[in-house]
Amino acid sequence: MSSPETRVPRLIAVDDDSLVLGSLKGLFTLETDYEVELFDDPLKPVDYLVSNPVDLVISDFLMPQMNGLEFLTEARRLQPDAARILLTGFADKQNAIRAINEVGIYHYLEKPWDNDHLLLLIRNALQEKSLRRQLGDKVKDLNRLAREYTDLTDKHRGLEREMEMAANVQRSRLPENFPEVDGFKISTLYRPSDAVGGDYYDVSQNGDGATWLIADVSGHGVQAVLTSMLLKAIFRQSGANFQDPRELLSQISSELYQFLPGGMYAAATVLQIEAGGSAVRVANAGLPYPMLLSANSEKKVREIPLAGLPLGLFAGGTPDNFDARELELNSSEVLLVSSDGLGEIRRRGAESSNEFFQDGPLMSALTELSGRGGQEVVEGVVEKALAYGGDHGVLDDVTLVAVERV
Repeated sequence: MSSPETRVPRLIAVDDDSLVLGSLKGLFTLETDYEVELFDDPLKPVDYLVSNPVDLVISDFLMPQMNGLEFLTEARRLQPDAARILLTGFADKQNAIRAINEVGIYHYLEKPWDNDHLLLLIRNALQEKSLRRQLGDKVKDLNRLAREYTDLTDKHRGLEREMEMAANVQRSRLPENFPEVDGFKISTLYRPSDAVGGDYYDVSQNGDGATWLIADVSGHGVQAVLTSMLLKAIFRQSGANFQDPRELLSQISSELYQFLPGGMYAAATVLQIEAGGSAVRVANAGLPYPMLLSANSEKKVREIPLAGLPLGLFAGGTPDNFDARELELNSSEVLLVSSDGLGEIRRRGAESSNEFFQDGPLMSALTELSGRGGQEVVEGVVEKALAYGGDHGVLDDVTLVAVERV
């Protein structure tokens, strides 16, 4: 089917005078490519207009059975977008004015007409009709865009409410009080990103000791929060039941695998401490390696390489999937565990580059902070990371847990 822009215009002309119709037919045939239908009875084109779209209607005024005003009124009812032209005699000017006011015709033309004037009048009427149609299409497009904008705004507001709820849930997952373990001091810092992320830490008391879980769930948004809530529930159930941190990670991984959708996982580290002791048992499942900060003036920082598969990726995991170490901490030494959000902070002004805090500045910052207490370490390293990356460089949650031997 031809588009409105390429379709040949279709006209109808109504006049009870056969000479007038013949004159119009000859003019249109010789001078235009219009598709023209001629009628000598105004009742016939009414039936025609019911089922045939037209672009322009030309009508005489004085006709039997139905005058031009009555016919054009019916034509407007049937096809309101079609342009309308009234042919009148000199004595019919008052009726022509009525037609303009009451029927909304495009123009009237006195008989006998000038052919060039009539052709110009028809071209202008057709052009105006085309412009009105285009304007109507634009208005429809604008209305559609307005509705889409309103829908998007409503969805955005709904999403903001959901994200606010998710952020509240996210904050509620973190423990408010930590069990005191003789010989150790625990310091934490949690800095959420703009997007709701999946960082999470928790503690389970085991007699006089405690087991800590630091985790980073893949992805962001509501799904990450729901996954971390599942992780919290599993840890609360199993955290105090395992003396070997690798066995705890294996248990958590097996249960997560049963419930997580494909591609979701959680990187994690487990820390276990006993009251009155000096050792920290550490097992890792995909988080950055823990850092051990010396307590003396030598300002040494030692990376503890511990490999391990993220939790929930595979079925049938075993403790052998996770590396573990038992570290003896001297007085005032600090063992630091962080999510990958700390190291992945980009350098300020280089957001599109691959310069990250973990590529050198992190080790320098920790070296400078060694010898200080755990709380000073977590606050100091985040302060240096934010100075390095600025607010725009922080793309993920930042979570730190420091175990200090006291």
